[in-house]
Amino acid sequence: MPAGKTHDRITIWVTPWVTLAAMIATSHWGYTALVVGGFLFASTMFGPDLDIRSVQSQRWGWLRWIWRPYRRSLRHRSWLSHGFLAGTVVRCLYLFVWVVLGILLVLEISNTVGHTTVTWNDLGQTIGQVFTDYWRVWVAIAIGIELGAMSHYTADWLVSGWKREQRKTAKKPYSSRQQPRK
Repeated sequence: MPAGKTHDRITIWVTPWVTLAAMIATSHWGYTALVVGGFLFASTMFGPDLDIRSVQSQRWGWLRWIWRPYRRSLRHRSWLSHGFLAGTVVRCLYLFVWVVLGILLVLEISNTVGHTTVTWNDLGQTIGQVFTDYWRVWVAIAIGIELGAMSHYTADWLVSGWKREQRKTAKKPYSSRQQPRK
């Protein structure tokens, strides 16, 4: 498995290619920026390694505590953390729950103090409206996030396979030729 710095280098090298592919696919700088932003976010702080103590989890700073329950409940490299689409969906839903809880806390305090009078119905309608009116934006961000995750677990898979092959050949000193006869 590559170290966090290796994943960061891969992100630096792959970002121009993601930018080019997104621009070709969308022909729109705004959507390209959203895809690349999602890719960079996923590659640096929202990737599959949030299920362990990692560089990605440390980058959350004082908010890294929100990932402790996630880390405790998932086995490292399980399909729920490193799986194609599944890992990204689980992380997005997990973060969405925390964001909604934060919004609810702020609204409850604001309603109690008397600055706002937001109801559950208002909140539900607003969230629904944001997702339906801006669905293209959310799709672009989601594609970028999944591309960042794919970059991560593809690198994990390639490096693990390479290390496995290295261990196999280290056990066989004459792997490419037969031992000399006496």
